[in-house]
Amino acid sequence: ARCSSEPPAADGKMQPSESRPLKVVIDPSWSFDKEHCDPAEFFWEAKIGEEAIFILQGRFEKYCSRDETNERCLTLTEWMRFNDHYRLCGTDRVEHFFRAMDRSGQGRLSWQDFLVGCSAANPVTPHILNSFTGYLRAQYIFEFYNVSRSGSLEFEELARLLVDTRKQGEVDQEDNLVFAKKVAQELGEVSVVTVRLNNLFGPVCDFRASTKWTGVRVRREIAAKLQVPTEGMELLIGERVFEEADILEQIVVAEDLPTVDMTMVRTNWDQWPCNHEETFSDKIEGLERLTHVTFPRFYEALTSERLRGTSRLFRFQRQIFQTRSRTPAVGAPARTGGA
Repeated sequence: ARCSSEPPAADGKMQPSESRPLKVVIDPSWSFDKEHCDPAEFFWEAKIGEEAIFILQGRFEKYCSRDETNERCLTLTEWMRFNDHYRLCGTDRVEHFFRAMDRSGQGRLSWQDFLVGCSAANPVTPHILNSFTGYLRAQYIFEFYNVSRSGSLEFEELARLLVDTRKQGEVDQEDNLVFAKKVAQELGEVSVVTVRLNNLFGPVCDFRASTKWTGVRVRREIAAKLQVPTEGMELLIGERVFEEADILEQIVVAEDLPTVDMTMVRTNWDQWPCNHEETFSDKIEGLERLTHVTFPRFYEALTSERLRGTSRLFRFQRQIFQTRSRTPAVGAPARTGGA
């Protein structure tokens, strides 16, 4: 299958054309080693040559600083300034792109992080599902929507991804919810515990939670049930502080607990009742809201074409590579066969 893309004009904006289609293909005869992807193969397949890389590096160095090891990198603030100038994505997505490209999770982009991330997000990079570009782009797509950084897509994250695979205005919110439930049933796994929430005066409430939920997600569940704000909420499991970035399974699975006693030692009751914006999962009572989708399950769904429309995800809205030619990167091996 192929879907047409729009190549960039001189100013970097996308213009309609049939001359450079964006490839979205699967070649059943082609396989590759996912564990040892050669970067040269990726750049060859993405048609990004040394000239384009050289120009991009110059742009990177205009905005970067140096970290404690004296390596050049982009902080989030510097990335935002870079995006303000080149207008690669909307302000509502700039932090998501940064998080997805920050492979080390250290809050900064090395030159290599920046180069590979920009290459994957480039509007004309092919989306060959069972090859280098498709596999790498699938990783970035997954990280882009895994806002919790839990390593699995919770239902809310999966639902937002699925909404973006569909054209705006194509379906209404109810259809999106039905679609998200269907995909969650097909791809999702369930690992659930019962949380018994207490405060310093006694029991408060019980609720079911996915062991893949982070402290942020657990706080959101408690806040919705009790109509209190998430800000300022402090939780303990036993004597251990349950931080926002902690994942529930790190505590309960290690101890093989079907239930977990959690203590809310602080919350802002003075702001009760506090109304919260409704989410996709708030509208579901079944187990789907507790599902999580791992990357292997997500990628398998892409290559089997059970999940479509992902070629439009993790894409800059403008071309960032500017070249006079399309010479393949030096060192890329000659390609025989494949997609």
